[in-house]
Amino acid sequence: MLHSLLICHVKSSMFSYLSLNLPDNPLQFCTSKNYICIGDKNQVGGNMCRILLAVGNGYRMRPLVEALIKASENDPYKAARGKGSQHRDGWGYVLLSKDGVEHYKSRKPIFEDENAKELMKKLPDFGVLLLHSRAASQGNVNVFNAQPFSYASPHGYQLYFMHNGDLIKDLLLEGLKLPRERYANISDSYLAGLYLSLFISAPSEKEIVERLTLLKSTVRTSLNTGGVIFKPNDEVIAFGTAYMREDLLEEEAERNYMRLMEFYSADLFALMSSTLELYTFLPLTEVRNGKAFVVSVNLKDEEFKVSSFELEIT
Repeated sequence: MLHSLLICHVKSSMFSYLSLNLPDNPLQFCTSKNYICIGDKNQVGGNMCRILLAVGNGYRMRPLVEALIKASENDPYKAARGKGSQHRDGWGYVLLSKDGVEHYKSRKPIFEDENAKELMKKLPDFGVLLLHSRAASQGNVNVFNAQPFSYASPHGYQLYFMHNGDLIKDLLLEGLKLPRERYANISDSYLAGLYLSLFISAPSEKEIVERLTLLKSTVRTSLNTGGVIFKPNDEVIAFGTAYMREDLLEEEAERNYMRLMEFYSADLFALMSSTLELYTFLPLTEVRNGKAFVVSVNLKDEEFKVSSFELEIT
């Protein structure tokens, strides 16, 4: 018996692409309504990151960008975990508007990079922003491992992806049949995005949510994500997830640090790390654990539509 990629064998949904299957030597099985999965629950990862996914009016994004910069320099929630107060292992952003796409990554801390201030000036009347500030847990501290990552999917679209949390890297490598030594200095988050670029074959709300759900089986701490799928016909789909291991919900310091917040108005939708609530006047709402968002974006007409889902197989 084989358990398909990402340690999950889903009813009537085999991972046939590239015939990627995982041999039957799991670390630990856990069962749910629709799939069998593996999870290593004996470890809690170290550092994590701060993220912001924003869709809509660029001027309205500015307070949140500023909040992420401040949160990266002084994060009380991170300090409460005994992991220091800063996110200083690189940063990056992807900015999409009707005029183009800009992707920037740096190994500098976001709060020491003048390009962070320049980003504030570049925010368009309408667009999509992925913003990530890293506190490394796996992989070297370098420009490559700064996020968001970019992937040219074999299914004919561009994927930009960022992740906040700690995944079981060995399971991702085994599922993707990649050599451990070659990816020793590459982050777990990069592999998660690679998986999505290979297995989201015909991007739809259902498929995006299902593929993200399958990543839950590799979670050591959290699967807080943001991504953008950009098609050749200029169709744009943004997505994000808020998920931490349920046992961590009972640990105050871990929960405070890993939970996500959202802001939703007529001209802006934003999903962001918890610490931003300490540095913005905008009224934020805590996102329920296990929730996913898919946002259809029309850059030309400056419109977006947000749909929310449970992070589970249906």
